[in-house]
Amino acid sequence: MLERLLASYVPNRSAPPGECTRHLPYYKTLKIFAAPKESRAVLMKEYLADWYEASRREVYYESHKRGEIFTGYWSWESAAITFILDIDDSSYRDMMFYPIDLVDYARSVNAPRSFVEPYSESELREKSGEICPLGGVWESLDIPPQRKRFEKGDVMQATEAAYGITVWRYLGAS
Repeated sequence: MLERLLASYVPNRSAPPGECTRHLPYYKTLKIFAAPKESRAVLMKEYLADWYEASRREVYYESHKRGEIFTGYWSWESAAITFILDIDDSSYRDMMFYPIDLVDYARSVNAPRSFVEPYSESELREKSGEICPLGGVWESLDIPPQRKRFEKGDVMQATEAAYGITVWRYLGAS
C-alpha cells in the first residue's frame, strides 16, 4: 500500500509488490488502487466498515481500554488513498475512522495528487555540480549570492562559494 502511495510522488519507482507486508487491514487497499475509478468509493466504504476489526493484530487495537493516552482511531491511509486517487468520498464521509478533515484540508489547499515536477519553476533548486535541468538565469543561495546563466545540460558550477556546496535557485528563462 505504501509503495502505491509513494509511486504517486516519486518518479521511476519499481513496480509495487502484489501483496502487503502487514496483511490486515491493508491488503484490501490494493483492490482500491486496482479498481476502475467508478468502483473505488464502494471499495473504500467496505474497507472502512471492516477497518477496526481487521486491525485487531495492530498495537493500537483496543488501546482505549488499556488506560493509555487515547486520541482516537483513524484510518490515515484511507484519507491518503481517497485524496491521491481523487475518490468521491460522499458515500463514506460520515464513517467512523475516516479522517475527513485531513482530506478536506488537502483539497482546500489544492495539494498535488501526483508527481509532476519536484518543484514548480519558481521553486526549482539544484546543487552545484549537477546537470542543469532548465536553461535560464540561476541565483546561488550562497553569500554573497551569484547570478549566472546556465543552459539545459550544463554542469552547474559555482565560483567563490563561501560554503562547501552551493545550491542554485532558478529565476527564469530571461
